[in-house]
Amino acid sequence: MSTVTKAMISSTARDLPKHRAAAQEACQGLGVFPVMMEDLPALDADAIKASLDMVEQADLYIGIFAFRYGYVPKHNNPDGISITEMEYNRAVELNKPRLIFVAKETHTPPLERESKAADKLERFKTRVLTDRVVKFFGSSDELRAHITQALAHWLEYRLMF
Repeated sequence: MSTVTKAMISSTARDLPKHRAAAQEACQGLGVFPVMMEDLPALDADAIKASLDMVEQADLYIGIFAFRYGYVPKHNNPDGISITEMEYNRAVELNKPRLIFVAKETHTPPLERESKAADKLERFKTRVLTDRVVKFFGSSDELRAHITQALAHWLEYRLMF
């Protein structure tokens, strides 16, 4: 009996639908089950709890970061951070393997940019960039290729130990 490997795909959603689809395809191509907010049924839970539960249930975390900070809930959020940053923090707390991908400034086509929380986004990205080896992407197709390569490497490494 084999167990299914689950990968939490974390990113802002409104600006990165093609990228989230590319990440999902990369996972499925390697037999990894993508765990994503848009696949959840209606739940009697708030967005924070649902997101953090998905991180907890996943075997690894895939973070995709571009130029938006994301949704910042007003309730149950004393730090005033986005759900995307909460997901990353939870993966760190649980010591989940983290594969991180960051959009290049020259991304084609240009992506929507943050205006209201640009300072929070910059602090978050700076922390992420110093925490892990990251791969930069310039399109959703390039992101798919990078995720496929990183997942294949992670799966192979995991089998060795």
